[in-house]
Amino acid sequence: MVQPPDNRGAAVLRQLANGVRLLAVPMPHVQSVSVGVFLRVGSRDETPATNGISHVLEHMAFKGTATRTVQAINLDAERLGADVNAFTGKDSTAYFMTGLGWHADQLLRMTADIVLNSTFPESELQRELEVIRQEAIEYDEDPQDSADDLLDRAIWGDAAMGMPVIGTLANIEGFTRSDLVRHVQTHYVAQKTVVAAAGNFDVEAWMALAAELFGAMPAAPDAAVAQPPAPTAYVGQTVARRFTQVSQVFLNIAYPVAPAQPDALPQQRWRLVAALAANLFGSGMSSPLVDTIREQLGLAYTANASIDKGDVWGNFVVHAVTTPDKLDALVAATGELLRAQAAAIDPVHLERARNQLTVSRVRAAERPYATMEQAVEELLASDNVLPMADALAMIEDINADEVRAVFERMLAHAPALAITGKGASAKRARQLAVSLAQAQGA
Repeated sequence: MVQPPDNRGAAVLRQLANGVRLLAVPMPHVQSVSVGVFLRVGSRDETPATNGISHVLEHMAFKGTATRTVQAINLDAERLGADVNAFTGKDSTAYFMTGLGWHADQLLRMTADIVLNSTFPESELQRELEVIRQEAIEYDEDPQDSADDLLDRAIWGDAAMGMPVIGTLANIEGFTRSDLVRHVQTHYVAQKTVVAAAGNFDVEAWMALAAELFGAMPAAPDAAVAQPPAPTAYVGQTVARRFTQVSQVFLNIAYPVAPAQPDALPQQRWRLVAALAANLFGSGMSSPLVDTIREQLGLAYTANASIDKGDVWGNFVVHAVTTPDKLDALVAATGELLRAQAAAIDPVHLERARNQLTVSRVRAAERPYATMEQAVEELLASDNVLPMADALAMIEDINADEVRAVFERMLAHAPALAITGKGASAKRARQLAVSLAQAQGA
């Protein structure tokens, strides 16, 4: 394959004396910039009593700072035409803005103000807790969102990683301002912070400003908090929840994809191999999963495979939506297809998957936010950022045996299986897991 030119500049990475890492990715071919602050804290850092607090904190960070009201926070960014957003995940929380490249310093100042100077005013807290409560109810009443949350529990059991990011209604209704302040003091610390930007901007000026703004960010009060986390043990169980108001059933199946020995493959390589395996199996109409399930057997309209991953974890996920009468056939066919990939990889599908993964990386590198997020993800996972040319060369170098080994490793585990919707029950889920294990040859 002829590699396209790499128009993205080499990532610039620096670490401040307090442990904050600064990451800049020049993109001279665009005119915009994304600026973000990423903190290595999420629902993984919670307990059953505090589950959901990271997400509540993300909402409340926008409700006022020492110098700006909630209205000013929004208006200041929107006067520049910038998009403002945030997210909370299993292992990270992020605040970010995207706007014009020559506004990079202003975007950084505003984002830093939100992260470092939020006051969590009592007058806003109860109102926002009610908004989050409505959000949680909306998720809880959606069979697809519920299937995703149940899959986490099927993968990790009762561990923190198995808890929903949004938390429980009881917790959401009971959080206080003191709870938020305590969480910030524990986890919004220098060693867990990456300040990042990608786009067309003055890197040196931006780096200098980032150092000025974050140089005094406090260190972790507990040395253990600052240490990289250990992977959560995979459980691999079955979970189900019935929804009587729908006519379909939502199926999620997962397997761990990380090597049994962490040093068996470099982090960046096994992640690319796993992504390629998911593309090969269930991305696109010609993939074995979609072609068999949808085109040949007519068992489902929606069927796909993907890699759900974070800093020290990764899972291969198969998702499908069907009717209860077709569920058994769908699960059996999926298991047989997985077993077939563990036995041999079709060279035509390997070529397709390589090219799909290459295109997705190239397209992401044309968008500042996607470039920034990808770079931060790589930094948190492996302490460096893989240059685009190296990533594309690595994808091209992945061979069939490596991909086959991903499926072989996966199928050595019992599947994590979650179903929601019509006819879903714990007994039904266990029966499907047994059927899947038999079909995959376990």
